[in-house]
This record gives sequence, C-alpha cells and structure tokens, in this order.
Amino acid sequence: MEKIKRYVISLVISFIMATVFLTISACIFAYTNINDRFLDSFVFGTVMLSVLAGSIILSRKIKEKGIIYGGLYGILFCLIVYSITCIEYTGFFISNTLFIYLGISFLSGVVGGIIGVNV
Repeated sequence: MEKIKRYVISLVISFIMATVFLTISACIFAYTNINDRFLDSFVFGTVMLSVLAGSIILSRKIKEKGIIYGGLYGILFCLIVYSITCIEYTGFFISNTLFIYLGISFLSGVVGGIIGVNV
C-alpha cells in the first residue's frame, strides 16, 4: 500500500510539472515566431523531464529496484496520458507517435529510477 501511495504522489508531481512546462511552451509558441514544427520536440521534452523527475522522486522513497519501478512508472504515466487523450477526443487510436511517447516515458523512467536509487 505504501508503494501505491508513492506512485500516486510522484504521478501528481509529474502531472503538475508537465502542466507547467506545457503552459510555458504554449506561451513561447503564442508570443514568438517559433515554427510549429518544433512543437513535438517541446512535448517530447516535457514528457521526458516530467517522467524523469517523477521516477527520481519515486525511487528515492522506495530505495530498491530503480530500473523496474522507474520503467513501470514511465509506462504508467504514458498510459494515463493516453487514456485521458482517448476520453477527451472520444476515440481509441494507435499511431507511431504513441509508441515514441511510450519509449520516451519508459526510458526516462528507467534513467530516473537508476538515478533515484543511487543518489
């Protein structure tokens, strides 16, 4: 039960960070002349940083098996975002971008888990 609590706290922190980063990105795109083709890079970076920070926080509290818990955390984060997106757009979809997000989330979670356990 304690691990579930840690996951929830870390997920809340990651979603707050993602919201802040995406808001900053939206302001940057709205008020500058940056081309919209860079939007995906900003979103990928936001996902990466949010999952990395959340998995570091999680694995520092759990203090064991950083690779496993970090990877699971990244996949869980991505699936939650995907579920919210499916509900928002009223449809289930699979695209190449979904697998890229899943890979970025997983790898960021693993790296964060390793860092969190060893620091």
